[in-house]
Amino acid sequence: MTSKNLYFKLMREDWKNRLWAPALIALGCFFLYPVFLVFLAGRAVRECETAELGLKWFTTEAIKWLSFENGMTVFGVVLVSLICGLSSFSYLNSKSRVDFYHSIPVRREKLFLVHYLDGILMPAIPYAVALIASVIVCAANGVDMELLCGTAASACAFHLIYYILCYTTVVIASMLTGHLVVGFFGSMVLMFYVPLAAVIVESFFNTFFLSYSYENYNGITESVSRISPVMEYIHSISCYVDGKPVWPAAGAAFLVSVILAAAALFLYRKRRSEAAGRAMAFGPSCPIVRVLITVLSGLGMGGFLWSMQNSNGWMAFGVICGSMIAHCVIESIYHFDFRKLFAQKMQLVCCVAVALAVVFSFRFDLFGYDAYLPSAQKVQYAAVDISNLNRWVSYGNVEKENDGPYTVYTYADELSGSYIAKHMQCNDLDTVLNIAAAGIEENRRLKEQWNAAGGRQMVYQEAAQQVGAAETAAQEVQPVYTMATVFYTLKSGRVVSRNYTIDMTKSYELLKELQQDAEYQSGAYPILSAQPEQFANVRYRKSRSSGDQNLKNLTDSQRAELLHAYQQEFAALTLDTMKEEMPLGLIRFTTEEEEQAIAWWNQKENRNQAEMYPWRYSYSSDVRDEAFYPVYPSFKKTIALLEQSGISVDDSSLSDKIVSVTVRGYAPGSDEYQVITFTDPSEIRALGNMTRNERMLHYDPMYEEEDLTVEVTVADTTQKAENGDETENTYNSFFKKGEIPALVKERMGF
Repeated sequence: MTSKNLYFKLMREDWKNRLWAPALIALGCFFLYPVFLVFLAGRAVRECETAELGLKWFTTEAIKWLSFENGMTVFGVVLVSLICGLSSFSYLNSKSRVDFYHSIPVRREKLFLVHYLDGILMPAIPYAVALIASVIVCAANGVDMELLCGTAASACAFHLIYYILCYTTVVIASMLTGHLVVGFFGSMVLMFYVPLAAVIVESFFNTFFLSYSYENYNGITESVSRISPVMEYIHSISCYVDGKPVWPAAGAAFLVSVILAAAALFLYRKRRSEAAGRAMAFGPSCPIVRVLITVLSGLGMGGFLWSMQNSNGWMAFGVICGSMIAHCVIESIYHFDFRKLFAQKMQLVCCVAVALAVVFSFRFDLFGYDAYLPSAQKVQYAAVDISNLNRWVSYGNVEKENDGPYTVYTYADELSGSYIAKHMQCNDLDTVLNIAAAGIEENRRLKEQWNAAGGRQMVYQEAAQQVGAAETAAQEVQPVYTMATVFYTLKSGRVVSRNYTIDMTKSYELLKELQQDAEYQSGAYPILSAQPEQFANVRYRKSRSSGDQNLKNLTDSQRAELLHAYQQEFAALTLDTMKEEMPLGLIRFTTEEEEQAIAWWNQKENRNQAEMYPWRYSYSSDVRDEAFYPVYPSFKKTIALLEQSGISVDDSSLSDKIVSVTVRGYAPGSDEYQVITFTDPSEIRALGNMTRNERMLHYDPMYEEEDLTVEVTVADTTQKAENGDETENTYNSFFKKGEIPALVKERMGF
């Protein structure tokens, strides 16, 4: 028994006892890989128009399926790690079996190594064989062997590394417990406790702090949850999909696995045979697990009842109930006796007290999160996202993808805060901090309004409007609110973000100063930092709904001149000008790839494809409507260059085609909804400029309109109905704030 062949004899015996595990794994791998790829090859032959398209589609799908990003493989790896991790040392849960194994004249280290390595080899061998078979299947169908082998080999290495990490975590859970079912729940705790705790705590930040930023670079969930092996696995896959290097993270995961394996061996050596059949193998671990789960359960139940009732009393009740239920369940598992539910009363009281302290410290902001304002000396630079000033800006880019044998162009939009935090380095800290201070004060008043309503949750903008209405009831000017996110990059390198509600009326001068800051402009408006060589074309449209006028005949120098003119005039645009003027039209400078994407979307069959499969394009938008910037009447040089290129910026010719104007709304002090229609040409002319399209106000956050619906009907001379008459189109226009025509006032009884 002590010969050099003993190790392999023990390994062979373990395989005999657990032959069901590798057999099931092999069966799953067989259907998941070679069989599925044969199915895909047949589908390529049946559905693709030509053999060349079929091979291209099958190659793309096969590489995806064999690569590290295969989600089915991830699920299988986690599931198999549970099965093998719990079964490898299942004999520790039986007193008779553990006595038998420990009576064998073999050192515990060797016995541990046999079962531990078998738990790795049992899935690794079938998986590797299935990949080899898959490569053969793909090669037989014409796929490049070199590309396949590299993808399959790297995926095999990565998946096995993270399998070992998850598997070793389950092995540690098996060492800490003495019962199979308890071992399963222990594995769940080790794998998912930290991510769940991070989610609950972050939900408290989101619920109780008005200044919490959704785009926080130091997000709790993202940074802390990677302690979980499963979440680290998923994080590495996301890096792989994004084209980022995975080997550093995989290498770190392997080193962690080695450390965890050493810890598991240490526990195995210290574990007493008498622990078989008990819930927990080590006494000191009992209170640690009990306290951690009890506190988290109290926090989760308290947060849930708060979300349902927004009541301090219900939240406290939830904390107490959640803690008690978790504590009693754990005690019943520990002792397998319902009479021991309250065996540790003091621990239960302490857990409830800790959970209550945590939730109410968030509820009443005892640590001053919402009041945080760093001093200028501690800030290196800042980035500011003012939603009302850049709500129309496109921050994404065109992406070219392969959807089967077809090429698909989509627009991958990026959150404004995420883009601005990476591209803006504003050094006008006094202005930024003054805006933040105004936001802190506004948030404080919103919270008072919130508390006065009994803790009833309200949308911040709605609450702000209520506060503003109460304060300015006797004033003519109603406040305008915007959300602002400030990212502080401290001199220590840490990035801190806060979200504020800003009263634009009160903070107008501060916002005006910030909007003219060159560093703010270059970070908030990508066009201002663009270079002429990036672009291949210029497009102009008169409204958001009209077609593009193409300036493809411009030379490189003419396009560069137009870009520089627009950049200069847009940078000089002030909030005062935006209040007085509204855009005449929209301009877009496009790259070669964007032109290809626009051409793709202009084809009817491609648009139909996107409409037929909305789930496939749920994160994309029509690339034809993105990245436009407004052209104002004061942009004299830009307008002159456009007109030199044959673009008619003025849309006054539309006035002669107006058939009718319909105004809908309420007169001041009246509850009667009125509808007034003007069809007489002289009356229509008396209404002023009705060629203004309301959709253009999307690009001008400062221009204010009256609260009346104005619908304009125009004759379309370019199309004829079946009876030969001209067709009609409608669009929404508007009246500028304070400039309702006298004729409308007279008809509606103003």
